[in-house]
Amino acid sequence: MSKINEKAKEKIFVALDYNNFEDAKNLVEKLGDNISMYKVGLESYLSTDGKLVEYLHEKGKKVFLDLKFHDITNTVKMACANAIKKNVFMFNIHCSNGSKTMREVAQLVKESGSESLLIGVTVLTNLSEDDINEMFKSSMNLEEMVINMATVAKNSNMHGIVCSPLESAKIKEKLGQDFVTVCPGVRPKFTLNADGKSNDDQNRIMTPYDAIKNNVDFLVVGRPITKAENPAEAAQKILEEISEAL
Repeated sequence: MSKINEKAKEKIFVALDYNNFEDAKNLVEKLGDNISMYKVGLESYLSTDGKLVEYLHEKGKKVFLDLKFHDITNTVKMACANAIKKNVFMFNIHCSNGSKTMREVAQLVKESGSESLLIGVTVLTNLSEDDINEMFKSSMNLEEMVINMATVAKNSNMHGIVCSPLESAKIKEKLGQDFVTVCPGVRPKFTLNADGKSNDDQNRIMTPYDAIKNNVDFLVVGRPITKAENPAEAAQKILEEISEAL
């Protein structure tokens, strides 16, 4: 068994995509001290009435509140005001809310004195080039669209963005190393099929090793751990893969 670099634990959020509190709690207990950061999304937040966030804080864990707020400016600001009160490590809104909303929410975070990272969601990692062409009929390809959204987010004083690991290196090159990239669509080597592709609905994927080499700040990993026969062992392997890249 390879040694885990302690810094690897600061790179991974495990996605608690469960529809009940007990399953989420059981996983946190199984993973123990190896995992210190968790993502709480729509499914788990609503099914536990937000109690999962409180539980994770009681356990000394960092929380990425992944509710992806997307609405008119005033509604998004009010939602974010409540997210700020949760004292989470990070939360997000959709970049497609536009620069006006992003600027106002960024100002709200600043004025509140919150240390939470404000992250903009670019293009969901389950969407492909064909999906983008179908929806937007844009002359921009998918990568260009993500980089453009990231640029608008940076200019709106957001702390960073959610993107696929495939786009992270170019975003860092264009917008600076301090602009945070948060990347789902991470699939460790042991979960890929013979063609090197994921067996689930994620289209734009990368291994943890390659993601770290592409300067991704935070990896978000769900099913490779939560659906594994031995979640603790799966998490260990992923942390080892991250450690190799650091």
